[in-house]
Amino acid sequence: MRLLAIFLALLGFCLALPASSASASAVRLADDLCTFGTGPEGKISEVIAESDKFNCSDSKFDFAGTKLWAKFPFKADIIPPGTVEIQGDNNGLSSISVHSLLTDGTVMSTYFTERQVVESWRPKGHYGLPIPGSENPATRSQITSVFVSLDNPRVASSITLMELKSKKTWDDLKLPLSAMFALLCGMAIMPFFYNAFFYGALRYSFMLWHSIMIAGTVVYTFSSSGLIFLVFPETDLMTKFLLNYWTLALCIAASGFFLDRFVEPGKIASWLRPLLLISAVLPVFVTAYIFQSSDGYDNNIRNYYHASFVPYLLIVLYTMGHALRRGSKAIWFQIAAWTPIIAFSADRIARGMDLYLGIPELDYGLYFALVLETIILAFGVANRIMRLRLKHEHTLREQVELTLLAETDGLTAIGNRRAFEKAFKQNLTERRYGHLAILDIDFFKQVNDQYGHEIGDEVLRVVGRELSTTRHFSSRIGGEEFALLIQPDERGSRKGNPTSELSEICQLLIRSVHANVPEIRQPVTFSVGVASIPKRASLRAVMAKADRRLYDAKNNGRNQVVSFDLSNLSAKPDSGTAAA
Repeated sequence: MRLLAIFLALLGFCLALPASSASASAVRLADDLCTFGTGPEGKISEVIAESDKFNCSDSKFDFAGTKLWAKFPFKADIIPPGTVEIQGDNNGLSSISVHSLLTDGTVMSTYFTERQVVESWRPKGHYGLPIPGSENPATRSQITSVFVSLDNPRVASSITLMELKSKKTWDDLKLPLSAMFALLCGMAIMPFFYNAFFYGALRYSFMLWHSIMIAGTVVYTFSSSGLIFLVFPETDLMTKFLLNYWTLALCIAASGFFLDRFVEPGKIASWLRPLLLISAVLPVFVTAYIFQSSDGYDNNIRNYYHASFVPYLLIVLYTMGHALRRGSKAIWFQIAAWTPIIAFSADRIARGMDLYLGIPELDYGLYFALVLETIILAFGVANRIMRLRLKHEHTLREQVELTLLAETDGLTAIGNRRAFEKAFKQNLTERRYGHLAILDIDFFKQVNDQYGHEIGDEVLRVVGRELSTTRHFSSRIGGEEFALLIQPDERGSRKGNPTSELSEICQLLIRSVHANVPEIRQPVTFSVGVASIPKRASLRAVMAKADRRLYDAKNNGRNQVVSFDLSNLSAKPDSGTAAA
């Protein structure tokens, strides 16, 4: 579905451009127009009378006064047929008047309020106001000059981007271009919900910065394209002007923090990171400065604004190459996503600083590049999350392995003393085990002395393997000494007698050692001491009781299970004794 949406957007773009190109032999006016500044009461008759005061030099965009007048020749032979409209950037405008001067000296005038200027919006954030008399072929042929007055303009682009275009062509383009921009906004907003959902669970900071970038991209596209007037028709031109400048500045700032957080740790040098972040937030401070310091028209506003992006673009280019040399894999997504934006932005900045007129249609490319960036980086975010997850899982596996190594006896592959103590502590709350048993191999030193330590180790491995198959928790706590936490069977109570089952386990061990270690000719037997585990009993106390009974078993002839103190025969036994 995403690929289909991209295809439809590109198709709409391709279909729209030929139509806009057809209109156009649009006439660019920047070279032909002249300017003149007056007070708010300036009238067209007075302006025409003082036409010789118009400034046609390179400094024509520097003027004094609250009303800016633009004059340009009406070249009927190269202007598209039909009603002609004056188009230009509507950022920071209010009311406008358009006047046609005919060959006989007659002046035809139309006055447009700010609301009418808003309602005349054209895609890409322009206005389109009809030139009086151009709808009538007879009158149109008599138009010699056109005068446009702008009340309280804010930026030079209101004049520098003026063009004469066919009204009908742009009326026909309004719907398809609006649909195209709406589609672009819809495509761009999808990763925002993806990020919001996963940020709530994963809390990766780069997802938050990417969400801010997406929000800025969508609002900028929504506002600068003119869609804001379609959805919110009451929006004034100053609000749109502020949104255009601020959202782009904030989007750039967020992109710097995104790049810093998104690239793998250590792939951006510590000295480079502050430069990246400072250059990223520079447009925000410049935007705040120009709107705070300027109460009216300032020819340098756009220059300052666009120039503030240059350091960041240069540092981003260097950072991408720098991270690539350091082996970053995530940076490939930035390179794919940001290279088109940097190319289109360089053109936009150069035109914004009036370094050259350029091709206004490249603005469409910037919109597409911004949306394409959000989509590519959405894949990048997903890839980065996957890599972080794999790394996290690898770390967890390592931790588990280290824990197992720390709690596993290397020879017998069952728990060691640490694991046994941990299980006993957990049992104080879980109460899974009712008795503790200490099992010792009888005359194990003689086995080592007579058959060698390799045979002795094999005996230990056999014992460990057999104990691990029981339902009880088993561990090796000494050389030939094993401990068991006895879990009662389903029919027995927690205080039941485990002696008979331990006797069966000892018999199993004797047979298994005999079968698996044939080098030992005499039977290898086992002595066991058992103690019950009272509530809130300490491991030391229970171990001491079981150990005492183990020694009783050894002193009483070995090869047996003892579950009460033989040294105190008058005491009531816990469970009795049994020979193994």
